[in-house]
Amino acid sequence: MTARGPVRWGHVIPAAILAAGAVAVCGALGWWQWTRASEQGEVRQPDPAVPIADLIAPATGASGIGRDVWADGAWADADVALIPDREVEGEPAVLVVRAFRVGADATGTGETATLPVVVGWLAPEDVEGFDAAEPDADRVEGHLRSAEGAAPAPGPEAAPPEGTFWASGLSPAVLAQQWESPLYSALLTATEPEPGLTGLPLPDAERSLDFRSLTYAIEWWLFGAFFVFIAGRWIRDNGRARPRAASPDAPEDPQGGPS
Repeated sequence: MTARGPVRWGHVIPAAILAAGAVAVCGALGWWQWTRASEQGEVRQPDPAVPIADLIAPATGASGIGRDVWADGAWADADVALIPDREVEGEPAVLVVRAFRVGADATGTGETATLPVVVGWLAPEDVEGFDAAEPDADRVEGHLRSAEGAAPAPGPEAAPPEGTFWASGLSPAVLAQQWESPLYSALLTATEPEPGLTGLPLPDAERSLDFRSLTYAIEWWLFGAFFVFIAGRWIRDNGRARPRAASPDAPEDPQGGPS
């Protein structure tokens, strides 16, 4: 077995520092290019709003989540759902959900159906003064959002205002206990909040990546990996001192080797 010489720390440490610095620089430049790829990409314009019947039917699986839709009908003469213990942009909130009866000619099924519509939110201390009277409108517009699970949760101890009820979540299964069926399996977040309420934030606009900046980012990261490979090879080949060859004049030990 070939003897291994001592580690040449004077060579290894500078090489390791140089490699670490190169990796840090390449990684930072790659991340900068990746950020530019995200920032300089074109903002994808959302698809225009379409009739709700084009994307989803009542009492069927949710589809078209995130798409903008509109529906004709009228607000139902039904209690308003209040979803407590929520947080919107760091603020404690109570979500307000109304029942909108989509007209028979707008559902695509020939029958009316109930669409849960999140019309905004208010602060918990403002719940007592909430007016549950239904708005006067025959069309709603907004984006579809997926429903939550129907996990039971205790509501606030205080009784809800007249014309409202506490609901444990944005779940059609929960709302169906109070509203006329059939219900849509998705909810609609209204584009414009109800007067007196605050609108929910709109979904972030999608942005395509800038391909050139993305390519530069990958190249910088490949450069960093290449530096690591070169440094590893150099340290392997030069990181240890070569063992000295035994002198031919050295006396041999009893085992047959030089002493």
